[in-house]
Amino acid sequence: MNLPTLSGSHSWNFTRMGGIFQAQLNTVEDLKQLNELDPKLWVALSCPVNDLEIDQRTLSLIDFDADGRVRIEEMLSAVNWTLARLAKPESLFKGGDLPLNAIQQDDEEGQKLFASAQQILTNMGTHEATHISVNQAANTDKIYGQSRLNGDGVIAKDATEDEAIQTLIQEIIDCLGAENDRSGEPGITREKLDTFFSELKIYEAWWTQGEIESNKGKDIFPLGETTPDAFKHFIAIEKKVDDYFARCQLAEFDERAQAPLNRDQSLYKDIAAEDFSKKREDIEQLPLAKVTAGSSMSVVKGINPEWKVRMQALCEKVIRPLGIGSGDRLEIVEWKQVKARFEAYRKWRQAKPETGVEQLKVQRIRELLASGMRSQLDTLLAQDEALAPQLKAVDGVEKLARYHRDLMIVLNNFVNFSQFYDESQSAIFQAGELYLDGRECSLCLRVRDPAKHAVLAGLSRGFVAYCECRRKDAAEKFYIAAVFSAGDSANLIVGRNGIFRDRKGLLWDTTIVRLIENPISIREAFLMPYVRVGRFIGDKLEKWAVSRDKEMQKQMETGVESIASESNQTTDVKTSNVGGVAGMLAAGGIALGAVGAGLASLFNTMKALTWWELPLVILGVILMISLPSMIIAWLKIRKRTLAPLLDASGWAVNGRTLISAKLGRALTSRATLPIASHCNFDERRGARSAFWAALGITVIACLVITGYLLFA
Repeated sequence: MNLPTLSGSHSWNFTRMGGIFQAQLNTVEDLKQLNELDPKLWVALSCPVNDLEIDQRTLSLIDFDADGRVRIEEMLSAVNWTLARLAKPESLFKGGDLPLNAIQQDDEEGQKLFASAQQILTNMGTHEATHISVNQAANTDKIYGQSRLNGDGVIAKDATEDEAIQTLIQEIIDCLGAENDRSGEPGITREKLDTFFSELKIYEAWWTQGEIESNKGKDIFPLGETTPDAFKHFIAIEKKVDDYFARCQLAEFDERAQAPLNRDQSLYKDIAAEDFSKKREDIEQLPLAKVTAGSSMSVVKGINPEWKVRMQALCEKVIRPLGIGSGDRLEIVEWKQVKARFEAYRKWRQAKPETGVEQLKVQRIRELLASGMRSQLDTLLAQDEALAPQLKAVDGVEKLARYHRDLMIVLNNFVNFSQFYDESQSAIFQAGELYLDGRECSLCLRVRDPAKHAVLAGLSRGFVAYCECRRKDAAEKFYIAAVFSAGDSANLIVGRNGIFRDRKGLLWDTTIVRLIENPISIREAFLMPYVRVGRFIGDKLEKWAVSRDKEMQKQMETGVESIASESNQTTDVKTSNVGGVAGMLAAGGIALGAVGAGLASLFNTMKALTWWELPLVILGVILMISLPSMIIAWLKIRKRTLAPLLDASGWAVNGRTLISAKLGRALTSRATLPIASHCNFDERRGARSAFWAALGITVIACLVITGYLLFA
């Protein structure tokens, strides 16, 4: 067997696990030379960031392109960065909290990291500590909560105590949207600030141009400052009013048009039984009011219900403030006057620039442009940006602390699968333990969709049970794929319930929802032919018993009905019944005779054998029945592999990663009694004990009779 060869001077150590040679990472030099390891010798080429039993934030930091997957080049980048930042990289193999004296301080970045780590511990009230944990380095509430500015280029409302500045920040967020700062609070960036004041100037210039034109004699603002709001209510119903007056003029031209223009009453019959409490488009499409011959309409009564609110707004916000009309009615001439008053504003409004600040009143816009609040926000942003280098080092401390704790765990589930093949540890893709059918399965993977996962997972040659996991206090359920690699599959059926314990120790109720059936063990394969024969015979006997029961029931019903018939018919029925019973007995006798003749022939053949030939014949018959099933099971079990299961979960596994029979027995353990247990075998009481006693006596009697026939 040849070991893999590599170019380069580094001497790698390989261990054969799962049918492939896997590179071992035992020294710092192994980590430094990891970029020389041929990618074909990495066990995994990529893995997902989600659904793994490791801090997702750590994998997200390694995933520098933020695509939800960790690849080889990203792993190498994380390893190289970590080695460059550690003066004592051998501490990586111990993991845990980051020792402060392990931080490299030979360059400016390392010095900033060290200083930031000390500052974090001081903020936590543990300035004398020699190690910093991930929880301490990632505690943004403690690190950033005491400071309104956190160096991320985003300032929130709490960055100042000035209420006017806080109001301005909120207005910018309302107009242009928010950016979240490190603490999670919504805020603004310099880009948002520049865009906001630029749009203020553009909008104010456009408004000023309208005022200039209005002063020259154009009626740009017929209602002054309220013109924009009034115009919104005007255009909301303009086309509907135009439509109504056009219909009225047509009805005035020809009275025959009046009825069709009001729609046929059959429409109301069709919708009479429907719900009118909701907005209805079919009613909205009806005329604004009842069409009549004339040139006026009531603005108070007889308005289409779907348009009544908008019509009231038109009267209150537009018609009455303009001083047009008599109040309760609107003439077509008056409506044309209303439209004419907004004509100049409409043309001017068409030149309005597209901005996000339009929701602010023009007075507020001019107030902001005239104030000095822009410079105050510039100062706040400058102060925040000045902290960026220092607080960038704080992020570096969290990153280094996470890599120090988790990097070797990730590597031992990526470069190799040493954690999986070490029975004392659990790999990051093992979600917990499933307890079901007297067994504990430790190879359980989280899956999103069992149906999609099963398409590829079937190639694993394993017996996979997909289980739904749920808890009363959990908002969502999830699924696991559990691999049974010891015992048998007799009681593993869809609908079977069990308990799943996740890596945090929480217990979940589980139910099998899908199965991928493959041989679990050689023992199961040995017994399977007999189990199948037993099931076949049992099914046939059950069907025969059911059919005979139905026939006897039918005969009994026929006999009861025949009692009321004539005597000669009664005699015929009895004769027929007697004949039927006699026929059944005769058929049963023939069947028993055939079975007896077959047994006699078998006994005569066995009697001709010598005493030492008999066990050989029995053994040969057993092997002839079970050996093919055992061979097929052995071939499948020796090819049982982890790779398709992980590939179906989003991994890119680079090798076969076989699951041997020994490892399978470790991954699925069966229940065993404790060594110091005391067992009571006294089952003499009850009907069940009597049944087994009778069965034992019957078996002994059969053995005695068989021995007499063979050797008498």
